[in-house]
Amino acid sequence: MTTCRYKTTSLILSAALAASLCACSSGGPESLSTNPTVTETASTSTETTAESSSADFITEPSTSASLADTDFVRIVDGVSPEMMNPDFWISEDDNELLMTSDEIAQFNYANRVHQKTGDGVQMPYFDECEDTLDGNILRAFLNENASMAPKDPSKYYLNGNKTTKEYWDDLIKLSNIEGIPDEIEVRFGFTVKRMTLRLFPTEDRVFEDSSDELFDYMLYAECMPYMPVLILHESLDGEYLYVVFDSYASWVRKDAVAMCKDRDDWNDRQNPEHWLTVTGRELRLGDDPYVEAVRDLVLPMGTRMELILSSEAPSSISNRSTYGNYIVKVPTRGTDGFIKDEYVLIPISDDATIGYLPLTSANIVRQAFKLLGDRYGWGGDLRANDCTGITREIYRCFGVLLPRVGQSGSTGVYKVDMSDMSSEEKLEVIKDLAPGSLISMPGHMTIYLGTVDGIPYVISATGSFSVPAPGPTETIHANTVIVTSIYVRLSSQKTWLDAMKTALTLKKAE
Repeated sequence: MTTCRYKTTSLILSAALAASLCACSSGGPESLSTNPTVTETASTSTETTAESSSADFITEPSTSASLADTDFVRIVDGVSPEMMNPDFWISEDDNELLMTSDEIAQFNYANRVHQKTGDGVQMPYFDECEDTLDGNILRAFLNENASMAPKDPSKYYLNGNKTTKEYWDDLIKLSNIEGIPDEIEVRFGFTVKRMTLRLFPTEDRVFEDSSDELFDYMLYAECMPYMPVLILHESLDGEYLYVVFDSYASWVRKDAVAMCKDRDDWNDRQNPEHWLTVTGRELRLGDDPYVEAVRDLVLPMGTRMELILSSEAPSSISNRSTYGNYIVKVPTRGTDGFIKDEYVLIPISDDATIGYLPLTSANIVRQAFKLLGDRYGWGGDLRANDCTGITREIYRCFGVLLPRVGQSGSTGVYKVDMSDMSSEEKLEVIKDLAPGSLISMPGHMTIYLGTVDGIPYVISATGSFSVPAPGPTETIHANTVIVTSIYVRLSSQKTWLDAMKTALTLKKAE
């Protein structure tokens, strides 16, 4: 077998993924505009870690690619057992640094998200919001949410029963639109746990089919722990907050957010001198009998926590010696709603890294494979993620902030528009991509791995597909992170190759 590697032009990292919130070929909701439109603006033994990297070349020890044991593990038609190992796809060149920390910071700034409603009402940039906000802006966003209440409620199900107009009217009332002041006093905070963000202030799970348990109509995106937010509004019952993240805004339970003392405190917490990044699939905090607020919390890949120097940390935390552990400081929600910092021990054996991982093709692929076989989670549901969600988590390990939606509008980047290309022309583009590059199609985004015997392969969080022709055409509900060729088919029987619109490449650091 021959594997094509990226050997040609240096190109710029693009965060452009899918133009809309990704349905991941899942047969999920066809209309994804359930919230305002957004436009763009720890290490394993084989990973090199650095808090700030400027080296031109990051060396990695090579390991032979082990085989997946097909006696116990099923793999997709056309995928060989050795393809289930990340090292199969990685060559020596893939360890070259793609972007320095300064270049990543410039990319993040250039591609800040400008959230807006369908009528064009815009939120300020996340990092430029003033201490007050015009109440008409929030009214426009919440009125747009209210318009997403279904015109025919009987087509939606709650606990297996059809919803009613009264049910949706009550949710709109809970949104407390009438309670929005003309001038909003913006509060600043951080999330303190992993949850989901909601279209309305409720944890109700509503589906378009009475038997569906995967595609919650109320769900918008994931709420990752320890992320900065702007707090704009409370629900009528006081149980939910309407918050703004770096690339999306929605409702979240109040107990998932803690307030900062002021803006300066908020800014300082976003720029710790040292930090620890979760680089494994997830990290679970243990059962701490002394600190209920952090007990058994699950921290997904890409979570960042302030790291304390051992010389400045307590020698004992929660009646435990700190030997053999990182000491991190995490925000929790105090009884007054403000941040109460807690020290937490993270074993050095956990998959986490000091600072960020160096941005290399090899590291991107290795991070993606740590999610192989993970559950598909629409919008971050079920403590998992969908196709754009896993990409966002993976790239956060390098300090790259990929927006949740509207990513194809990224500026200052290089991308190849394949919309009008033939299949043969697309293949020529794809085979020259670096492993870890992004290939998008309407409703789905994939991470490119390599081309073997003329066939490109990708890894993605996939809802459903049909096997490559001439195999059977019935839909396989994968709902998992999976390796496939780009010849698998949509429900329309169109191949992923034919559906692919954009190839997104990476730039080597100069």
